[in-house]
Amino acid sequence: MRVIFIGSFFPIERTSEIKSNSNGYIDNAANNFQWALINGLDCYYPQIELITLPVIGAYPFHYKKAYFSKSFFFHKEKSNNKSLGFSNLPLIKHISKYYNLYQSIKKIDPKEPTTIIIYAMHSPFLKAVFKLKASGYNLKTCLVIPDLPQFMSANKNIFYIFFKRIDAYFIKKYLRAIDSFVFFSDQMIDFIAVKNKPWTRIEGIFLPPKNVHPVSKEDRKVILYTGSLAEIYGIKNLIDAFLSIQEMNYELWICGDGDYKSEIIMESLKDNRIKYFGQLPFNEIQNLQKRATVLVNPRTSHGDYTKYSFPSKTMEYLASGTPCIMHRLPAIPSEYFPFLFIAEKEDAEGLRDKIIEVCNKEEKDLINFGAKASEFILMNKNPESQVKKIFDMLNNL
Repeated sequence: MRVIFIGSFFPIERTSEIKSNSNGYIDNAANNFQWALINGLDCYYPQIELITLPVIGAYPFHYKKAYFSKSFFFHKEKSNNKSLGFSNLPLIKHISKYYNLYQSIKKIDPKEPTTIIIYAMHSPFLKAVFKLKASGYNLKTCLVIPDLPQFMSANKNIFYIFFKRIDAYFIKKYLRAIDSFVFFSDQMIDFIAVKNKPWTRIEGIFLPPKNVHPVSKEDRKVILYTGSLAEIYGIKNLIDAFLSIQEMNYELWICGDGDYKSEIIMESLKDNRIKYFGQLPFNEIQNLQKRATVLVNPRTSHGDYTKYSFPSKTMEYLASGTPCIMHRLPAIPSEYFPFLFIAEKEDAEGLRDKIIEVCNKEEKDLINFGAKASEFILMNKNPESQVKKIFDMLNNL
């Protein structure tokens, strides 16, 4: 059986090119997850073929090139992978992605049993597969849904909303071509008409880093946040919580980009305990995570999107071995909570109290707590363990 994975990840050979031509935020979390997923798929489908149309911002505002060129790449010996080209002009890029993807995958033998695994509810991908199925191709299809499109942006531009509604209409139509689903949250079935189709939940995958070196903890009490600096994710609460801590041996380290960045920079100029590092490579972020006293995700449970969005940094934080503070989010399965410090009161005061409580614990107790959390992730949420759920589901189709 032929197996094809269609995604939006960056070929390793072109990651530097993509980042150097980007004028804005790069979705490292989505890219890292897809590579972790590929790592797991390799365990069960050694001959898997990869096709990617990387997510980049449209020209000229977010990406410096009007056309993204096609290339071939290898992720292991004798692999057969393509990074497809497409026009990067606003609106036209979606049509271009669909056309080039369809032209690529329609070359498979219509009679050959083929499984296609698709990452994300991206209409160009879904339309290409929908058209193949309608043409009688012998396909089994699986859609991995990390986020629901209607909760992925706070953009209130009237034209953006108009086109997103049109896009949502067609996505609903194209979902008829999907035979099975992979969700990041059990509650996603409230929005997706699964009916009698099989589905599973993996909520994320953690790919253990290579060549990890021991890192010493800081002498100060360091609170670290890494990720999107969107106000909707609670970053203002974290700033306010930290500013209400008077002790000078506390520091707040922040990495990332987003709409609250300028406010963070302003606060760092007024309070030298706040350190803003910008966007860093993943290996440098991991180094900071190991040096910190505690990691914080300030996202609250306010808003419907929290039911359907598992915060990807949860696994990353826990795997680091540094204790993590979070609020009790509905998309996080209960099996995670014994390995988290939960701030039950979802405001700056509640976050501050929990930060002080955790930072005042004995260092050996924090090390033991973090080690158990890391073991939980490495043993249960690694690529092979998580992708086995997908493999078993597809075998039973």
